[in-house]
Amino acid sequence: MISKRIDRQGKTSDFARLGRYVLEAKDDHAEILWTRTAEYVVDLNGSGEKVLWSRLSNCEAEIPILAIAEIEATQAQNTRSKVDKTYHCVISFPEGEHPTRAQLEDIEDSLCEALGFREHQRISAVHQDTDNIHLHLAINKVHPKTLKVLEPYRDYYIRDKACRALELKHGLLIDKGMGQGQRLNRAGDLEAHQGEQSLLSWIQDQVGECLKQTVQDGTGWQDLHALLAEYDLVIKPRGAGLVIGTQDGSLHVKASSVDRSFSFKALTDRLGPYQAPMQQDSEQAQKKNMKQSQSEGKNYQRGSRQPQLQAGSLWGQYQSQKEQMSQERAIALTRLKMEQQLARQTLLEECALRRASVKANPKLTPTTKRGVYQELSKERVERLAQLRALGSQQRDVIWQQYPKTGWDAWLTQQSSHGNLEALKLLRGRQQARWRFTTALLTVANLDDAKTLIRADLKPTVRRNGDVLYRLKDGGRVEDATQAIHVPEVTEAATLFALTLADERFQGKALVVDGTNEFKVKVVEMAAIQGLNVRFAAPELEQLRERITQGHGAEKKSKIEQSPKQGRHLL
Repeated sequence: MISKRIDRQGKTSDFARLGRYVLEAKDDHAEILWTRTAEYVVDLNGSGEKVLWSRLSNCEAEIPILAIAEIEATQAQNTRSKVDKTYHCVISFPEGEHPTRAQLEDIEDSLCEALGFREHQRISAVHQDTDNIHLHLAINKVHPKTLKVLEPYRDYYIRDKACRALELKHGLLIDKGMGQGQRLNRAGDLEAHQGEQSLLSWIQDQVGECLKQTVQDGTGWQDLHALLAEYDLVIKPRGAGLVIGTQDGSLHVKASSVDRSFSFKALTDRLGPYQAPMQQDSEQAQKKNMKQSQSEGKNYQRGSRQPQLQAGSLWGQYQSQKEQMSQERAIALTRLKMEQQLARQTLLEECALRRASVKANPKLTPTTKRGVYQELSKERVERLAQLRALGSQQRDVIWQQYPKTGWDAWLTQQSSHGNLEALKLLRGRQQARWRFTTALLTVANLDDAKTLIRADLKPTVRRNGDVLYRLKDGGRVEDATQAIHVPEVTEAATLFALTLADERFQGKALVVDGTNEFKVKVVEMAAIQGLNVRFAAPELEQLRERITQGHGAEKKSKIEQSPKQGRHLL
């Protein structure tokens, strides 16, 4: 599991607004938000709503709308603190992992206790609107009794340590923690959500080892500048430290983020005081190095993180379609805005003329005129509301016609149309995780596994690269990156999964996991249907051979016992 704190840039928070988001409540006028929350319970097929369940902790109130008011009242009593008084945290679990409610509540309580929020008021809810189940925590940092604001020190380390301990406690997947990998922050978010390789990651991949070697040799600042110039990069002071960025200054990252050995203190201790590039290497040399690095492909370019899968052409197509869609959407929205302004102006002018005609009518008494004015005003308000509603509907139609399509969604669309390169890229973007399902087929080494799409069965391609097949007898087969899953086991599903595994894994020994019943059914199906597959487990392979021999003998016996047919000559 991964925990992340969601900070507001304004450093102030509206707990009511956050609480409504966590509970998926639309406004304060809902009769009871708890009833609304219950309507958002999702089903296992992913076709339900957003909130699975919600929970109130350390609140006197028993329904969310009163709990939100109680928390806001508690925060209002602390008038000295100017910091954000709300702690918003999200705990996300790997795809396919669904902890029980008891486990999630224990995870929430343990994490809050580790952070020091055990006695603090909070609202929590489990969301299932993405492929990864995630738990939202909206915590009041103001203690309900002491009214002091608690700000955990270096809370990311506390959460990381607690997450690793809770994974072991509940038998969950062990995620890569802060002590096991790079902490990329916003750069990691860019790569995870947009599919673009960040400058930080690119520097670590392309230049990291050479930089370490140059610093370790301690040859001097000019050698370091020369090495970075080959990659269209420069290192320079900024604030109290150093940054590494592109020559044109458009992008830069902290040098210490690339590696701790590149911090200001570490570099000055080894190379001496900072020295700028020599004058002769300034403008003219920079331009020359920039052109050379661009021609050799050594400079950083925003784009897909997976060039090994020939993502360049796909990325170019995606960017081109995205730009075209954005332009068409902007034109349509601008046209709609102008039409709305014209319609509103026409309506107001019409209402003004009707009011003026009533005012100029000498036959109407003042009392009658006031009544007419009220009716005209009411009609104007209603027509303006209708106009706004119509504009909102038209904007929704425009956004449906010209949607903002993310990289994953675009790859999903392309994969659905049979683009195998898009499917490979989509699957490669996902972290290698083992999914929990009822039964699966895989092989020991997947390096040479083929990528296939049976378009004739009209599969559904998910954003994580999985291809879902629904068969007529109710069976389901999921062709994932690492394995072929059979969550709904039927004869047709088992046979199709075996055929798909034989095609994908190219005759390699299959590893069968799942219940004993599923294993036996797989072996029987493979033997009876005469599929050219073999199994890695010796006992399963021996069972397949016995069934194959017995089935062959049975067929031979039936042939021998059948009467011979043909022409008889007398």
